[in-house]
Amino acid sequence: MAQYIDKSALVAEIKIRRDSFYSLSESCEKGTPAKAGFYAQAQTLEGILSFLDNIEVKEVDLEKELDAMITPELKFHKALPSLFDVAKHFFELGIKAQKGE
Repeated sequence: MAQYIDKSALVAEIKIRRDSFYSLSESCEKGTPAKAGFYAQAQTLEGILSFLDNIEVKEVDLEKELDAMITPELKFHKALPSLFDVAKHFFELGIKAQKGE
């Protein structure tokens, strides 16, 4: 089952770690492998932050989507979709969102 991470929480955690590596780098003697290593770690996290900044996050109105899949005919006959059908619908909606549809 897919699990999602809140983008802003992820970015905040990466920034904390990046800042920690920059701080560690500044506390090391100039020219040491440790200084270069901490700086490289911080730069790697900068690249990840840049990548995440370019990922588009789309909001989806789940209630609206659920209402859209329950047609008037289904409501009339009280034949609500199965949990499997609901899961499949939202899985497909997620795939469309990833493709930008």
